[in-house]
Amino acid sequence: MSSGQRLRQVKEDISRIERFLPVMKRVLTMLRVEIRNFQERITDLEQRQQQLESRWQARAGHALGETIAASLEAEVLVRAENLVGVDIEEVKSVKAHCRLSQVLICQSAAAAATTDLAIERLQLAQRLDIERRNLMRLEDAEEEFVFLINGSEQVRLPPLHEELARLARAMDEENGMAATIARLLREREADKHQELETWPLLG
Repeated sequence: MSSGQRLRQVKEDISRIERFLPVMKRVLTMLRVEIRNFQERITDLEQRQQQLESRWQARAGHALGETIAASLEAEVLVRAENLVGVDIEEVKSVKAHCRLSQVLICQSAAAAATTDLAIERLQLAQRLDIERRNLMRLEDAEEEFVFLINGSEQVRLPPLHEELARLARAMDEENGMAATIARLLREREADKHQELETWPLLG
């Protein structure tokens, strides 16, 4: 590959990187906005979970509370979504029910309240688990974009700019040498013509 061809290739490489850097930075900014939104949502869910857990502690020691908690089943309905290029799961609904007999559950107000609390606690735990996984995916994507941007700006671009400057100097030198050779050839041709014009005069 000639110096001129390599020079064009390096210019194209630099142009491509510099063209995509602003796009990657915009995506990174959007990712960070979404990450903050998920962090706030998870913080709210965690606060609600703490409140439910403190209420549950009063019932957890009782045999009925433990029986109800062990008999719960949850059904989570999610929809696959793509958020800023990241695959996440959007929670559509979380339903839970108790496999125990309704007669047992409704035998007292305390049993019914314990069942409602256990169901709410399980539903919240399921939702929180999904949102944490979503946040983890977004944070992984953020890390990848930071790596790509830093790699482009700090690793790939500097050597390309150095090579571009070196090739430009080499091309200047080649062009300068070519120009010098061309000038010398022109001067030589001019000297030859002058000699040819001089010889007839001498004859």
